[in-house]
Amino acid sequence: MKLSRRIGYAVTYYLGTAILKTWRIKNINKEPYNKSRKEGRRPVLVLWHDSLLPLSFSHYKDPIATIASDSKDGDLIAYILEKWGYKLARGSSTRGGIKAAMKLVKLCKTHNISAAITVDGPKGPRHEVKSGAVFIAKCLDNEIYAVTLKTDSFIRFNSWDKFIFPKPFAKVEVWYSDVFYVSEDKDEEALNEDTKKLQKFMMQRTCEVYSEFI
Repeated sequence: MKLSRRIGYAVTYYLGTAILKTWRIKNINKEPYNKSRKEGRRPVLVLWHDSLLPLSFSHYKDPIATIASDSKDGDLIAYILEKWGYKLARGSSTRGGIKAAMKLVKLCKTHNISAAITVDGPKGPRHEVKSGAVFIAKCLDNEIYAVTLKTDSFIRFNSWDKFIFPKPFAKVEVWYSDVFYVSEDKDEEALNEDTKKLQKFMMQRTCEVYSEFI
């Protein structure tokens, strides 16, 4: 990596992290997830792409693995996530998605940590659950926890996902669902059925927590 790019990444990380640390983050119903982790299981945290920034930062220095794009554009995101303590599986969910998913599964098993996935990423359609998170959960311990966002002050970008950026000093509530179990079967029919159930579950959770984000 060129020195100028390295300096740019460092400035972005330190300045950005300083701003995000002004958020007043409160975790709600995290106990079931914490209990699962204490008992040695490796659940999968699922979230919408629009809430990626605040929900990623809310797990600052937590033992979690995720997928980051292996493209040049993904280098900055990967740099920041690693600084925040994430283990990364670099790869594309559109090109060779299974390979990236298996890298993630291996990381979780090797380090005995959770996985985190944006279920409608990286390019949408918005709030349409893809099967990747379900497949990863089936390869681990069959447990999924939906993580949803509520915040009192935010900017919404004009992007495909309507990206949400809580303003400095905003109140940020991170809501954890109770456990959502997927079946152990990995055949296409079971994968599709569990994905449909997760879609319904995620939409219900978002409506319950903060319907403005639908």
